[in-house]
Amino acid sequence: MKTTSRFQSKLRQWQIAVMAVILTTGSVLLVTPVIAQNVYVDEDQTTSAPSSFILPYVYSSDQTDLAFGLGGVRRGFLQPQGVSAGGIQATSNGSYGLFLAAMNYQMPFAERWFLDPLLTVNRFTALRSYQDISPQTGNDRSGSNGSAEGDYIEHKGWDVYMEFRTKWLLPIGHGRDDILHTYHLRNGLLPDDKDVTGGVAFNPLVSGRSYVTLTPFYRSQQFDKDSDDILLSSSNGIQLGLLWNNKDFEASPSKGEKIEFIAKRDFGWFDSDASWTTWEAEVSKFISLGKTSWARQQVLALDFWTADTPSWDNNNGTISNRAPDFYSPKLGGFNRMRAFPFERFNDRSSIYYAAEYRVIPEWNPWADINWINNWLDIDWWQIVPFAELGRVAPSYDLGELHKDMKWDAGIGIRFMAKKSVLRLDWAASEESTGLWFMFGQTF
Repeated sequence: MKTTSRFQSKLRQWQIAVMAVILTTGSVLLVTPVIAQNVYVDEDQTTSAPSSFILPYVYSSDQTDLAFGLGGVRRGFLQPQGVSAGGIQATSNGSYGLFLAAMNYQMPFAERWFLDPLLTVNRFTALRSYQDISPQTGNDRSGSNGSAEGDYIEHKGWDVYMEFRTKWLLPIGHGRDDILHTYHLRNGLLPDDKDVTGGVAFNPLVSGRSYVTLTPFYRSQQFDKDSDDILLSSSNGIQLGLLWNNKDFEASPSKGEKIEFIAKRDFGWFDSDASWTTWEAEVSKFISLGKTSWARQQVLALDFWTADTPSWDNNNGTISNRAPDFYSPKLGGFNRMRAFPFERFNDRSSIYYAAEYRVIPEWNPWADINWINNWLDIDWWQIVPFAELGRVAPSYDLGELHKDMKWDAGIGIRFMAKKSVLRLDWAASEESTGLWFMFGQTF
């Protein structure tokens, strides 16, 4: 009896420790776009009441040292499908910043038109850029596939990012008559196929939701001007996209696909460094592996992404008309090649593959912790081993893009809390490791 009691005590301590890590860091970057206009309710409900949570967080990185902040999410604010998020932070090395985001807000005069505005402003005492200060030459320039880990510049500076994404839902497939969709959930998952938003057929005319997206964007990384060779980088322009979202369930899809094509153009206006054009394409596939006595859901999630810079001009080894490192075809960060820092690899072209095994156990260790359930209402948790493979290159050559590729592998833990997905991903490679705290699935 005492052994059982000690085991339960240790188990409870472990549960609270894991949740402390997740809940104190999960709101660091609550800016991942939510694709579909969905309302989540339990199966015995007909309408969704607004819900929210506010989380303190703490994390550490090379750019911030120890960071502290406060972030929150509000579902159903003004509109039942709308999501609003925001946060502020300060760090032990004197950095500070804020972010504001809103997702899936429907225009009152156009029911198929939705808005996703986003603003982040950060002051860093160690802002990093993997892009050379001087004109870039050679195959091992900063950010290239053969570049050294420490080949970057780091200085005090500002990073400002704004975008105003608009989405037009096309009247085909599941978007023909179902503009605002309501998922009726049993413990966070669909009890049957009647509420799906895709996965019925590989045909956008009858299955899934299709969108045209238009996104004005602006980003500036401005390093303090106390040296003649400090990089200033700024870009603004327009992004046009076509998206077919054929997932059966947005929060944790078990079948279906997502296919997206994006073209981005900076015309060289205002304070842009230069004019440039990039394109990217992504295909995701979700394969159900069925239920077991111990697993509510098992899914093999696969992702392929590639990008190129057709405006890229190599004049006797000097590169012009390329995007800044933060808009270049790039690898590194919380979604692609998670063992590496943001923009660790950036060049003219890029290719990327990922595989995730997503399993939701039948056992929910937090179901009996009343204060956690009252605060966050955790419907399920998910264990996600994953592996990634990718490469950047100075030309779009499929042969070169598949040589000397970078890799990493890791494991994630994800939660559906207050009908929102929080994730913690850890990845390792031969060069480095990464720990990311995010909102939403990777793809």
